[in-house]
Amino acid sequence: MKRQSGEITVFLSLVLVILVSLLFTVIEGVRVNSMRFQTECAADAATQSALAEYNRELLEQYDLFFVETGYGSGEGGYILLEEHIKNYMQKNLTHPLLPLSVDYTAIVKAAGAADKDGGVLEREAVRYMLDRYGFQDLSGMKDVFKEIKEKGFLQDTIERRRSENEKAIGAVDTTVKDENGRKKKIAVENPADAVNRKRGSDSILSIVAKKNGISEKGVQVNTLLSHRGRMEHDGFFQNEEGITMPEELIFQVYLMEKCGNYTKEKKDSALAYEMEYILAGGASDRENLKTVVNRLLLLREAANFAYLMSDSAKQAEAEALAMTLAAVVLFPELKDLIKLSILIAWAYAESINDVRILLESGEVPLMKDTESWRIGLKSAMKLKMEDGSGGGKGLDYEAYLHVLLACMSRRERNERFMDVIEMDVRMTPGNKKFYLDHCINAFMAEMSVSSGEKSQCQITRRAGYWK
Repeated sequence: MKRQSGEITVFLSLVLVILVSLLFTVIEGVRVNSMRFQTECAADAATQSALAEYNRELLEQYDLFFVETGYGSGEGGYILLEEHIKNYMQKNLTHPLLPLSVDYTAIVKAAGAADKDGGVLEREAVRYMLDRYGFQDLSGMKDVFKEIKEKGFLQDTIERRRSENEKAIGAVDTTVKDENGRKKKIAVENPADAVNRKRGSDSILSIVAKKNGISEKGVQVNTLLSHRGRMEHDGFFQNEEGITMPEELIFQVYLMEKCGNYTKEKKDSALAYEMEYILAGGASDRENLKTVVNRLLLLREAANFAYLMSDSAKQAEAEALAMTLAAVVLFPELKDLIKLSILIAWAYAESINDVRILLESGEVPLMKDTESWRIGLKSAMKLKMEDGSGGGKGLDYEAYLHVLLACMSRRERNERFMDVIEMDVRMTPGNKKFYLDHCINAFMAEMSVSSGEKSQCQITRRAGYWK
């Protein structure tokens, strides 16, 4: 019998082993890559689905995209958001030959609306304004701010000067001897006293807001963002340098567009005068309006006094009135003091009329001239306001609010605006426990997916509202 050689059989066996090993390696590689591809697709779909759950009221009222991580529950942290992402991922991990399950999802970073003193929200608002209107030329507004700052119209120099002048008048010894040799003190009947007694009183508010009346709305401020400890995120997608000066002005325009004020009340809002709340931070419309009116009076009084000091005719009127006083006749050293007191009171009376015009939707120029001056000296000493609104050409009420906004600290302004958002969103269905510091507009998430006990895939995804 002839012997058969086994070399070919052994060779084929070895080749077969290698081919089978290669086949299984390829299959495993396909499985792993398929698993990763499935995970990445599911992760992308899940994060985009989470972003689609933005708060509808924030978009409706303020054109801002933010996800509230508490979903109306009032709970802080990321637990609910992570659970939503995990559920969305699991629904998208459906493969008959490759069963996958999500082990965990974790938010490792996020950009919160209140981060960086409201800088995240501020930048989103500016982005909305630029997308809708393009870059706006606000150089005129900037020039007004510069002029007011250079001339010091928002400082209390006039009030200090008035106080010092009143002390000087009181320091003058007006004692005389009568025909019997007895000492007698002559009363200084300063016509400016009637005006000065009205300074800061509620009666001024009733004069300037007489036409439209005053809202009596109020809120509980202790639960609002600026009055409580808040949740801090990372704000990690935002520019560390913040926004530029032109963008600051654009944000002010945004505030004026989205918030109501005395001349343009917002419907269905917690407070009727939201801009006044941002400026004053009080718990009621009346309180906030009073604060803003007093600040406007300070600004207008400084500007009006500057004009009076440049008008020789009006100074002559004030001097003539001072000379009619018996005390001035007896004590000439009182003349200049009383004259100055009358001029300051005159500027204040004109300022009251200016603010009244502004609240009636009129305009008042920053710097007055002979034609734009409204109140005569006699009417001023009696606080008799001019009939009709008028006012001529100049800046309207919102323009003056811009001036006051520009003088606020960025943090205080942003926090109070976020208060306004909270109080208004909470008035809508399903948002009673809304907290703006729980809202995020970008996040970084880690996800882990496994197939059986052997294979695991971990990925990281960034998601946010950007172009």
